[in-house]
Amino acid sequence: MASYLKLKAQEETWLQRHSRLILAILAGLGSLLTAYLTYTKLTEQPAAFCTGDGGCDLVLSSRWAEFLGIPTAAVGLLGFLGVLALAVLPDGIPLVKRWRWPALFGLVSAMTAFEMYMLYLMVAVLRQFCMYCTTAIILVAGLWLVTMLGHRWLDGGKLAFSYILVAFLTLVTTIGVYANQVPPPSPLAVGLAAHLRQIGGTMYGAYWCPHCQEQKELFGSAFEQVPYVECSPNGPGTPQARECTEAGITSYPTWIINGRTYTGVRSLEALAVASGYPLEEHDSSQ
Repeated sequence: MASYLKLKAQEETWLQRHSRLILAILAGLGSLLTAYLTYTKLTEQPAAFCTGDGGCDLVLSSRWAEFLGIPTAAVGLLGFLGVLALAVLPDGIPLVKRWRWPALFGLVSAMTAFEMYMLYLMVAVLRQFCMYCTTAIILVAGLWLVTMLGHRWLDGGKLAFSYILVAFLTLVTTIGVYANQVPPPSPLAVGLAAHLRQIGGTMYGAYWCPHCQEQKELFGSAFEQVPYVECSPNGPGTPQARECTEAGITSYPTWIINGRTYTGVRSLEALAVASGYPLEEHDSSQ
């Protein structure tokens, strides 16, 4: 009876028997998704169903859409391809058989930490919904669950410590990179900033307003050329600057372009349309 129970305990679960196949499917889907996003970023084309004002257009054009000078999607692509390779390589290769699951654990742990930071940016900072980013986060969460449950790990305490260590190092590296990189302005941002200055299109905002920072980040360093009025020089809760009160500003950011008022974060394309900036000529010059 004891031998029978021991044998049953050693039997693999359905998930453990098919874990590599499931990992390969999830990683394959993630590779296709991130490859497409990398292509759209490199070719400066809008992603399908992702045009207009705000939403994923804002997320995919933010300063976090690049990591160390390459599209952030390309970083995700490398991660998904790494998981795919580890899942499909045969056990006949000695190093693969020995290190497959430790390598999967390390790679997937780093990916989950990175995606958690991306989720934080999307929800708490940009406050916009991006279906592509959300799909990538779900796929990585699936990889993590299958990696954790699809293999018989012997030491749960050591596993938890290793995950905390990998996640901490990943988050520190990611935050450090984003804190120190200054994205170059796009040709659209440079041209639009000059056009807004020429026609007097003005942004009214406050230095402590997170949405104002989002708006500025869409321009990058080109925002230095955009007419801007600081409405709260003395901080939140203090009286507005007179110029803002006279202009009727009640929320930040607010744009006044050609006599019309636009509130909230606006994509560069939306600002171009509002200001009469010739997007067609800009596109043809690329």
